[in-house]
Amino acid sequence: MTKKKSYSKELKVRVSPFNDYWNKYNFYLLYFSIGLLIIGFYLMSIGSWESTASLNISPIVIILTYLILLPVVILFKTKSKQKDSGVSSKS
Repeated sequence: MTKKKSYSKELKVRVSPFNDYWNKYNFYLLYFSIGLLIIGFYLMSIGSWESTASLNISPIVIILTYLILLPVVILFKTKSKQKDSGVSSKS
C-alpha cells in the first residue's frame, strides 16, 4: 500500500507590503492637486478664448499638476517610525 502524505494545515499569514501605504499626507496632496486641476480648468473656461488666463496660465497649471503633483502623490511615502530596541540612550 502507498502511504498518504500528510500536509500540515498551518496557514501562513502573509502581510501585504501595500497595506498602509497611503497616509494622511498623501490624501492632503491628492486633495490639493485635485483643487489645482479644478482651478486650471476654471481658468480655461473664463473669459474669451484668447485671454491670458485661458491661453497661458491654465495649461501651465494643468500640465504641472498632471506631470509633477499627481506622481508625487502616488510615490510619496513618509519614513516610518520604528522602535529601536536594545539601543541604550546616553545619560
